[in-house]
Amino acid sequence: MEDIEDKGFIYKEISRISNINPRFHRVSSMLLDHFIMCLLTIPLGIIVSVIVFKFELTHTKSIGMILFSIPMFIYMNKDFLKAKSPAKRIMGYQIIDIKTSKPASEFQCFIRNLTIIGWPLEVIVGLINPQRRLGDFLANTKVITSDKEKLKSTWNDLKNIKVKVNFIGILIFGGLFFYGLSKLL
Repeated sequence: MEDIEDKGFIYKEISRISNINPRFHRVSSMLLDHFIMCLLTIPLGIIVSVIVFKFELTHTKSIGMILFSIPMFIYMNKDFLKAKSPAKRIMGYQIIDIKTSKPASEFQCFIRNLTIIGWPLEVIVGLINPQRRLGDFLANTKVITSDKEKLKSTWNDLKNIKVKVNFIGILIFGGLFFYGLSKLL
């Protein structure tokens, strides 16, 4: 318990809560992910909106939708690096492929996060089944416990990323997905 106190108040509280109930621990990971990603993407979205409206671009709506897609794409692909989002790193989770038991691919992580638009339903499913939410059933993945990592490990993984054909395909598919979603809304 002494080493937990040395890591700070937030870490101590997360560790205390995690011992209460595993289902609550998994859902708190989802909520922490949502909070962290909102902290990252909302300011980016505001900056994009200011740029679009400040310069009154001729194709404001089209450019605005494209630029709005960037923070949403980041939010939906928070699990790309070693199949661990920021909150999964902090709380000790990882997404794996059910068939191989290896870390999920970028494509599987993307597919699993397509259901984020139904976020409240995902939380309910997470309470019922802490290992798999709706997106996991689509992507053939599940969440397992793994070693806890510091948040800055994300930066180290980001520096070592290599662009693959898979990633380019996800960019194209993600762009089409957001374009279709924007037409529906």
